[in-house]
Amino acid sequence: MIEEILIGIRDFLQPYLPLLNTHNVDYLTCNHWNTYVPEWIRQEERIDLYDLFDQRYKESLLAKNLLEELIDNIIKWKGKIEQITYTYEKFEEEILQKKYKNEPKLHKHTTRTFMSQKKEHEVEILAPIIDQLANMTNTDSIIDYGSGRGYLGVKISYDYERNVLGIESCEETVHSSERRIELLSKYQKELRDNAKYKATSTIVDSETNFQKLFYQTFNYSSSSFLLCSLHACGSLSCSLLYHFVKNSSVRAIANVSCCYHLLEEKYVANPFTNYCNENDPCSFPLSHRLIQEKTKLGRNARMLAVQSFERNKADQTLNAGLWYRAIMQLILIEIYELTTGLQDIKLGKLTKKSLTFEEYVWKALDKLKLDKTKITSSMINDYWIRYESCHHQLHTFIQLKVLFSGLIEMMILLDRLVFLQESVPTASSYLVALFDPIKSPRRWCLISLK
Repeated sequence: MIEEILIGIRDFLQPYLPLLNTHNVDYLTCNHWNTYVPEWIRQEERIDLYDLFDQRYKESLLAKNLLEELIDNIIKWKGKIEQITYTYEKFEEEILQKKYKNEPKLHKHTTRTFMSQKKEHEVEILAPIIDQLANMTNTDSIIDYGSGRGYLGVKISYDYERNVLGIESCEETVHSSERRIELLSKYQKELRDNAKYKATSTIVDSETNFQKLFYQTFNYSSSSFLLCSLHACGSLSCSLLYHFVKNSSVRAIANVSCCYHLLEEKYVANPFTNYCNENDPCSFPLSHRLIQEKTKLGRNARMLAVQSFERNKADQTLNAGLWYRAIMQLILIEIYELTTGLQDIKLGKLTKKSLTFEEYVWKALDKLKLDKTKITSSMINDYWIRYESCHHQLHTFIQLKVLFSGLIEMMILLDRLVFLQESVPTASSYLVALFDPIKSPRRWCLISLK
């Protein structure tokens, strides 16, 4: 059933991939509205697609037009996904509590966590689940895969008294995690003597020996591991799955993915290297059927997969930053005659510091070190007036793409779930919606137990 739903979503998305692979900054320069948006949507340019989606989701009414049919089809696939995945509450009730009856150990809260509200939300939910999964699989030790500043690993090691090895490729980030522990120790003195969390700067590959690495770090032998990751970037999540499949000492995984745009594809060339990773075991797709049929997504579609319908709906700014950036793209081409590398220009979140489009342009030109004498305030204002009427079209365009975002993410995640079922048929594998989608858009956790 899961593979059937995966193939169904793939086939449903296929005709929309050209739209989903558009780059938003090229919205005006490449006339995305007329090129990629069907006429039956263009005539509804001022409709709020998020409100229409919510209305259609709540009410079972016959579709009156093609737009309502499209939304009903997205809702249909959303319903099928709900049948094969778990909410946090359902997973806790049906899987964790039935298989592991012991009460979790009491948490020892700190007065300061040095985490953002979002990160604290994620860690508070994921840490006790990892502790229970480790108990269910009789796992000795935890490996925090792509550990970053050690938010998750430190929480697990201290609250649940487990040995946790944080693996992080960036040495400076490892040092940052050590400085964070020093700060935490000022508020929670017991952490000074906590030797159960240690981090190492290592790049994990197919040859990595976790037993050896653990012994080198802790001077302590461990024969069974749970691999966990909180927002592992790009192909790192696939690498984690690879070790679960190939390594008998890895008994469980709990993986929350991130940065799908950094994931390599077997049948789509990386735009920076122009190279396909057809023989890479950690590139998309992983499952046999999608490999056999040479399934493709594309980088911009994968980038869209990190978007959250719920979070975007809660955002009332009408995509102001994207709108400024789309007009700026015209200025870069028409005034500054730039022709290459336009999509790779990173201006950051200048709109957070700018109240008007003119201020945005001046700051963007400063950042790009471009000649500001080539343009005047009057010219900037002319651009704003000329295209202002298209702003609502862009808003509808973004909404349309975001309606598909959950299906794109689910296609990537179901591919991994099917891969696990094919590779380790005796394991129990689950997709769980752990986090609040407004606080944490990348909320799905892939869990598998041997």
